[in-house]
Amino acid sequence: MKCVFVLAAAFVFFTACNKNDNNNTTTLNGQDASFLQNASYANHAEIDAGAIAAVKGSYDSVRVFGSMMVTDHGGAQSVLDTLASGLHVTIPSTADSAHVAMATVLQSLSGSVFDTTYIGAQVRDHMAAAALFQQELSTGNNQQLKSYANQYLPVIQMHLQEAQRIQQTLQ
Repeated sequence: MKCVFVLAAAFVFFTACNKNDNNNTTTLNGQDASFLQNASYANHAEIDAGAIAAVKGSYDSVRVFGSMMVTDHGGAQSVLDTLASGLHVTIPSTADSAHVAMATVLQSLSGSVFDTTYIGAQVRDHMAAAALFQQELSTGNNQQLKSYANQYLPVIQMHLQEAQRIQQTLQ
């Protein structure tokens, strides 16, 4: 009987300590909120531009890369939507205004000008996305978002390397 009482007291103490823990990794800090918004914007931008490239690219490598962006970032956005819903946070359902404007520009281009413009933007966007995901891993608070960033950072880095490889072949 003493053993049960000691275990029960220890459980109550442990639970009370955890409730007072100010480093709750399930809550969102400012970095987490910013990450959710900007990762969603980035995913939507990649999906939109990738869909254009899959059709308008003059090189097979550009069209294949565009299709990969639609598939990979579409899947990443689906996971992000689920995370945001579970956290009761509303995230963007479209690209930001700068990327909407870029999609309009891409629609007006063709041939090698399209390819070099699209791939150049992909290099810049994936560099920015890699920094965003690394920042979440460094200063984010929410463990689910950090796990998401950890899962998708290698994919973003692979996209960046592939975009840089294509960029080299276009020059």
